Amino acid sequence: MKSNQQFSKNELIIFARQLSLVIDSDVSLYEGLKLIKEKSDNEQLVTVIDSMLSDIGQGKSLSEAMTSQSHAFPAFIVTMVKIGEESGELNQTLTQIADTYEKEMETSAKVKAAITYPIILSLLMFGVIVLLVVEVLPMFNEILTSLGGDMPALTQVILNLSLWIGDYIWPIVIILAALAGGAYAYGRTEKGSAFYDRLKFKMPIQKHIISAITAVRFSRNLAILIRSGVNIGMAMKLITPIFNNTYVTERVEAAADRINQGEMPDKAIESLHLFPWVLIKLFTIAQSTGHMDSMLDKAADNMEKELDYRLERLTTVIEPLLIIILSSIVGIILISVILPIVGIMNAIG
Repeated sequence: MKSNQQFSKNELIIFARQLSLVIDSDVSLYEGLKLIKEKSDNEQLVTVIDSMLSDIGQGKSLSEAMTSQSHAFPAFIVTMVKIGEESGELNQTLTQIADTYEKEMETSAKVKAAITYPIILSLLMFGVIVLLVVEVLPMFNEILTSLGGDMPALTQVILNLSLWIGDYIWPIVIILAALAGGAYAYGRTEKGSAFYDRLKFKMPIQKHIISAITAVRFSRNLAILIRSGVNIGMAMKLITPIFNNTYVTERVEAAADRINQGEMPDKAIESLHLFPWVLIKLFTIAQSTGHMDSMLDKAADNMEKELDYRLERLTTVIEPLLIIILSSIVGIILISVILPIVGIMNAIG
């Protein structure tokens, strides 16, 4: 890993857990960081801790040392550490950070698990269809031609399609690869990235899942900052990097600005049109009761359950749907082959 890259969530979890442990063991921060460095086989972490030790040795705080390593630590974590230092609860703050990132990783793992099988099945389906069209059908064409049978219209159409694909298979592959490469390159641009980020919230099936994931991240991280004493407008600005989505970031920052200018938080959140209704409802209740942090935690728990349900339902629907599509296409191809064979057998009979 390059030294100028940000730590992954898993690396941040391990670091936060280890640092929390050494602080809880009454080891000084300097000695604790040295111990973590000595036990680590992560070259980037070793380099970062070396720089942090130098800063702390000069009298800087942990948050100040982490600020100088902003390429490695997200601003959200640095802010949380600073709050933990000021409140005297750094150990608990580090544990909260680790817990939050662990829950986010669990959610990401569930999403990946839900889409992996459909993707594999789709690739398998595509491979079977290509094999039938490019290899099997031309072979049957030779057999039928040698037998002198008349081809039904369905067989002729599919056969012509298979011959065309067989003749132009490589140009087709090259064009598809070029389109995929172009789409990827466009996504790497600022304009393209913004377009794709916005598109995630517009696609029929995907938008509900993306909305739930975003809402869970929003609620969990906002709850931590509010619980630590950060006002909601500032907290919303601090959590924007966790979304990794320019569309969400811009809208949340705009809502935070309106809150800082006096708009009611629930109205500002509702105007985003990003989150499920359950978050808006609980946010309104929290605003009236004053228990914003606990209500946001409750909202995150509820939306995680909703996300699990949506992922399970998506998998339940997609799997049989893909099987039906594959069976239908293969069935049509087989019928197109069987029909002329039946015609030839009838003629012979």
